Amino acid sequence: MLRLEAIDKHYPGGTQALARLTLAVGAREFVALLGPSGCGKSTALRLIAGLDRPDAGTLRWTTAVPTLGFVFQEPTLMPWATVADNVFLPLRLQGRARAEAAPLVDAMLDRVGLSSFARAYPRELSGGMKMRVSIARALVTQPGLLLMDEPFAALDELTRQQLGEDLLAIQAEQGFAVVFVTHSVHESTYLADRVLVMTPRPGRIAAEWRIDEPRPRGEAYRLSARYDAHRVAISRALRDATAGAPDHA
Repeated sequence: MLRLEAIDKHYPGGTQALARLTLAVGAREFVALLGPSGCGKSTALRLIAGLDRPDAGTLRWTTAVPTLGFVFQEPTLMPWATVADNVFLPLRLQGRARAEAAPLVDAMLDRVGLSSFARAYPRELSGGMKMRVSIARALVTQPGLLLMDEPFAALDELTRQQLGEDLLAIQAEQGFAVVFVTHSVHESTYLADRVLVMTPRPGRIAAEWRIDEPRPRGEAYRLSARYDAHRVAISRALRDATAGAPDHA
């Protein structure tokens, strides 16, 4: 559905974030961008979202441009609005009436397990619950492509695992593609169909690892020898990509 070809991106002051970055994303595919901090993963996501423009190279949609959903590392919820109103926001920006949008909001809150918190405010929620609201808000418009920028990084391990499993289940139901930025080998090994390993800044794709494992995935896969084999291979690719590079963290 999407191709980035030979993308360069510089920032004011001379910092080059990306150098000839080339990648593709297929319909319904889950692609993880894995690399060290500062390697340009988030920059690539911003380019896909249309929030920034490349200095060189091309970004080409090979299908009709889909609706995009974006989940940031921080939930970025409106503190003065209820959970339901936070999820309603993108539909309101589309010009949808509250009464018309209510069934969509209710259905999405039910899907992420927050129906009983529709009238709660963000200050009353745990970190994992706030991220569930953020995911519901991104998915309520039924996007064709979901962009996620280290969304689980600040959460404890058990919450990360549960949200990852829920995300895969919702993707299977709705059929959207995902580009997922992470610096976690474990997370990318569990979630992705393909892991794209990036070099330190300026970022480019150093290696690609395909994970042809059946879905739904669960605890059995996480504890399997196959999971360990993928994880070791991806760890080696990441180590090779960063070997001899200065620390950009």
